[in-house]
Amino acid sequence: MQPTENLSGTNIALYTVKKKFTDRWKEQVMNAKLKTLVPEEAAVDSRSFDRIVSDKNADISSALNGEKVVNDSSMHEAPTKKRTLAKTIGMAIAAPLLALAFVIALPLIGLYYMAKFGLEAFAKKLPVENRKLKNAATLLKNIGLFLVAPFIALGYVIALPFAGLVMFTKLANEARANRG
Repeated sequence: MQPTENLSGTNIALYTVKKKFTDRWKEQVMNAKLKTLVPEEAAVDSRSFDRIVSDKNADISSALNGEKVVNDSSMHEAPTKKRTLAKTIGMAIAAPLLALAFVIALPLIGLYYMAKFGLEAFAKKLPVENRKLKNAATLLKNIGLFLVAPFIALGYVIALPFAGLVMFTKLANEARANRG
């Protein structure tokens, strides 16, 4: 495993470093803070404990026993966000509208790409008429955008009131939280 840009605060024992270090890496390794876990049940003789404590950069933490640390559920679970009722209702309202947008848009996108790839293949076979094909491709692109523009506008007309409602709700919640 290659060393990361900043080794401060990491446990150097986790890194297996290959071959040579540059002076910069050596300095970072020497100044990195070592973390040592000392179980309270384990017998620690005075020499080893003095060696741990004498290192001014050592961060010593203890656990009652290893089993308690392994069984700690907070170490094994990722933090989860709870889905609210408002978010569920919003997704239920938005899902049919998204499906409608895909049903309308995908055939038009397919036609656009078929025409585009056909013109590109034709341009490769007849490079003499390449200038005319570029003009035709630009014309087809403009016509396609002209045909799709009402659907894009419809998407904005449908989506923006919901976006505004969400923004107003957030502002109201922030104002309510700041008020007390």
